[in-house]
Amino acid sequence: MTTEPTNITLRLFGPLVTALGRKEIGLAWAEGTVREALLSFVEEHGASARSFLFDSHGDLWKSLIVLVNDEPVGDLQTTPVRAGDTISILLPLAGGSEASIATVGRF
Repeated sequence: MTTEPTNITLRLFGPLVTALGRKEIGLAWAEGTVREALLSFVEEHGASARSFLFDSHGDLWKSLIVLVNDEPVGDLQTTPVRAGDTISILLPLAGGSEASIATVGRF
């Protein structure tokens, strides 16, 4: 059974916002995994988006933090994404104080 595409929302942070000029992007979506949704996103938004999410071998960067509906995702390969879901993509950051790192770790 094929589900009709509707939208999922991708929330972007840090350098992705700078590169794409938006904090949220809607993506036509029927069903699949987080990895498949991210592949669809980079197909629509090109090499600049791809370099933030995938390495030169096409593997997702291990340092990515991805949330679906504000819940951490353990396995990007198999976690399902359904129409209406929100995927938040957090890129690794460098620098800052120990206090700011502790705050980020608690979100």
